[in-house]
Amino acid sequence: MDKLNDIDLVDRARKGDTRAFEQLVQHNYTTVYRTAYRWCGNREDAEDIAQDVFLKVARKLKTFAGRSSFKTWLYRITINTAKDLGRKRATRRVYETSGNEEPAPDHANPGGEAVVAARQLYGAIDRLPPRQKAAAMLVWAEGLTHKEAARVLSCAEATVSGHLFQAREKLKEMLSVTS
Repeated sequence: MDKLNDIDLVDRARKGDTRAFEQLVQHNYTTVYRTAYRWCGNREDAEDIAQDVFLKVARKLKTFAGRSSFKTWLYRITINTAKDLGRKRATRRVYETSGNEEPAPDHANPGGEAVVAARQLYGAIDRLPPRQKAAAMLVWAEGLTHKEAARVLSCAEATVSGHLFQAREKLKEMLSVTS
């Protein structure tokens, strides 16, 4: 969907056109789900995040000022919702497990070397500090430019470049240890 069509649908949805809102959801669901999945790593959580995102969009659409693109605004809501879920889950894990327990190894659906390498890479990205992880996911996984990622993250383009440089260095360290 192109930017002009998004703007038209947003304007119509703000005026109460439910069909326009449904079209916004249809055209953007895959992007939201994919971003959420890359952030959290499982289907159920990604679906929950996507549903929460579109509930938030429905409630906050009238506050969308248009200073950034609708897609940028949607990425920001998606990432913040995924971070919130991650924080809730991390807090719950602290209460559910003792500090001495090892996580169970993941033997589900073993694949070829490429699948294993991709899992290792995404696992390493998942362990990056939040700002580096967000920059890496937006630029490397979602294909956004540094400028677009900067808008989503509310920072300077140079900051995104710095986060990506730091992420690359940390990933080199993490992945060289596992090799």
